[in-house]
Amino acid sequence: MEKYDLCIIGGGPSGYAAAMRAVDFNKSVLLVERDRLGGAGIYDGALSSKTFWEISKEFASFSKKMLHYGLAEPDVHFHNVLQEVNDAVFERSDQLEEHLRLVIQLRPEAFRYIKGSAHLISSSEIELETDSGTEKVNAENIIIATGSRPRKIPSITIDEDIIMTSDGISSLEEFPESLVILGAGVIGCEFATIFSNFGKTKVHIIS
Repeated sequence: MEKYDLCIIGGGPSGYAAAMRAVDFNKSVLLVERDRLGGAGIYDGALSSKTFWEISKEFASFSKKMLHYGLAEPDVHFHNVLQEVNDAVFERSDQLEEHLRLVIQLRPEAFRYIKGSAHLISSSEIELETDSGTEKVNAENIIIATGSRPRKIPSITIDEDIIMTSDGISSLEEFPESLVILGAGVIGCEFATIFSNFGKTKVHIIS
């Protein structure tokens, strides 16, 4: 059974940062991620929503200037906005993958990355499930950095088409005529601002 100073379950922004910091301190590190490296820091989260917001802010500012000078308000299509957001996501994802490759290449004795699921057997033993099978490892310390998911209301069916979580925004094909946002927290207000800035969607917030 392989032994590590630290096992981190979850390769999102917190898990990946913790792994790199531990490597800096010459600790042997195992990082386990079952989905996409970078997590909500890249996909359906901070990077994508902030890119959406920056584009919407620039569009709203440009539209005001056009109207001020008596010029026609510019048009914008959702698929063009989404393409720019996806380009930013893919660029950051590629950078992260390249960084991971370099760390593995330069510090193979200190760092190991596994794509799969991890299950705690005891306070120091972890069972790993990958496409190639199962494996048990031992770690002196374990960090659980599995992130979170949008909260769903049991009585409402979420189809990510008409009724969606924030993760479903990227599945839209065009700007909706109207949008009801349930929740006036940071994420709800952020998307309300984004869609309002483009001027194509009537936005309602329920808090």
